[in-house]
Amino acid sequence: MPLNSLRRLWRNLGLAQTRCTYCLVPFTPETALNATAPLCPACVALLAPCNAPRCLRCALPLDTATTLCGECLHNPPPWDGIAAYGLYQGELRNALLRLKFGGEFTMASLLGDCLFKIATALPPPDALVAVPQHPVHLRRRGFNQAHEIARALHRHTGIPLRADLLRRAAPHIPQTGLSAAARRRNTRQLFEASAQARDLALWLVDDVMTTGVTLRSAVRALRDGGARETLVLIVARTPLDSPCEHQ
Repeated sequence: MPLNSLRRLWRNLGLAQTRCTYCLVPFTPETALNATAPLCPACVALLAPCNAPRCLRCALPLDTATTLCGECLHNPPPWDGIAAYGLYQGELRNALLRLKFGGEFTMASLLGDCLFKIATALPPPDALVAVPQHPVHLRRRGFNQAHEIARALHRHTGIPLRADLLRRAAPHIPQTGLSAAARRRNTRQLFEASAQARDLALWLVDDVMTTGVTLRSAVRALRDGGARETLVLIVARTPLDSPCEHQ
């Protein structure tokens, strides 16, 4: 029997179905899948990227025709560029929470797919770096969600994932409910970069960005370590008037 006939028979019998990574409902893909975490059509729409106007320097949603938010005009971030997939709300927020607090590692593959979609237009780096956790926090949770997402992006791109380039030098301090000034005080000297970061172009990967003070600290450490360029890749950006379990 010809191959195309076999494929049609397979599809008609319902044997070509794939289970959606997010909602777990079986579906039959209309085309060949190239994602590591396949989504059904309904979840593709629910988890679509955000195309609304955003600040070019920090990805904060903007409701005006300006290209930079007030904070970035007065206090530009230290990174060389940023790419954010969506907003920390709806199903994207739920996927992030299922990974972070539920330990659903299939969500890391899904979120890695999201980052891959926004990273294809960026100049390739020498290495990927995930925002690290302090060993005390890592032992308590058992994994670093940013590292798991970066690992999924590594599988897509083949770009080396370097956990040795950046370390968290101080334990995590809860940031929820703190003012931006208090967050900045908490994150001073939070990270240390390895000398091996010198002259490297890097993608710094994190799951969620709220005020950006943690990412600023990480990027400054990489810059102090001699990194040539650092682009920030985040799955979700939190509007400043929204609650968030992150910093």
